Amino acid sequence: MLAFEGFGEFAFAGILLAVIGVGFLALQYLIPHDYTLRLPAFRRAQPAAPTASAEPETTGPVIATTRAITWPSLIGADVEVLSNDERRRVLEGFGIVGDAWSASVLAKAFDEETDDLRVVAIESLANCEGPIVLPTLERAYASYAVPERYAAIDGASRRGDVALLERALRDTDGTVALAAAFGLQQAHREDLIDRGLTDRDDARANEIRRVLPMLAG
Repeated sequence: MLAFEGFGEFAFAGILLAVIGVGFLALQYLIPHDYTLRLPAFRRAQPAAPTASAEPETTGPVIATTRAITWPSLIGADVEVLSNDERRRVLEGFGIVGDAWSASVLAKAFDEETDDLRVVAIESLANCEGPIVLPTLERAYASYAVPERYAAIDGASRRGDVALLERALRDTDGTVALAAAFGLQQAHREDLIDRGLTDRDDARANEIRRVLPMLAG
């Protein structure tokens, strides 16, 4: 009896475990074997369909635009479409004629043409006479394209346009700046070259100092 009382607290725990075990066995028989726990499915939210906006669309389709070439019509009403090579020959021919009317056509061609034909128009314009020549050369020198600026300075050199040449002495392109210095040298304005290069020690100024004496010979 004393031995049993000594195990009393352990007996109570054993009985509790036995009850729990019986409960698990009962659940195993009561729950079907093919039962699976079904969790709610989570679906990724789909973007809402666009709805018609009451506000007007602020951007439209991108439209590529090209310059209209109209200057050939100044030659004659029967001149309709000329190829690039044909227009080049006509522009060069106007430079040979060199009168004020040719200069006006070349100035219009410079505004309408693109790339190398703009350069041809400026080169021919420099050989012409008329009040439109110098303003057009100045506009050509304001171009971002180096070949157009060079053509303008070459034309200014041939015409002795000292003011434009002096401006170009500080051009950001070394070739254009050297052409301007050569033009001033041809115009016997070495004083402007010296003044333009004073206090300058950049690569373009040093190149002018190095090459210009060679061109003088």
